Amino acid sequence: MPEPIRFVLSGGVGSFLFYLLNESILALVHIPWEPVTVAFFLSYCISIGVQYFLHAYLVFGPDENLVKGLLSCYGGYSLALFASTPINYSLVNHLHASAFQAWLGTLLITGVANYFLLTFLLGGPKEKNV
Repeated sequence: MPEPIRFVLSGGVGSFLFYLLNESILALVHIPWEPVTVAFFLSYCISIGVQYFLHAYLVFGPDENLVKGLLSCYGGYSLALFASTPINYSLVNHLHASAFQAWLGTLLITGVANYFLLTFLLGGPKEKNV
């Protein structure tokens, strides 16, 4: 299966888990200031690790150095996180999007850039030595 399709599938599973985490934080944690945006930020930070393992095993192949691969993924997704938080805030506060609409809109806006950035940072597919 081509790498971009595997990335979309892996990203879909990771995004679903990210969404469940986001909704859980909104439902279970009292956040007094900008709860939708803060929940988005927290769930995004937590879900990066999960997404790394999904991408590593389903798309690019595991990195020989787990810490290096995980740090690369956190580095790449952190760029997207800090770009996406103001997007999410704007969707909620200026366009009056619901939490789900803001989550989905933010995800769609940053998703394509994430593919290219992570392909670069994680070095593309790993060669298997047989």
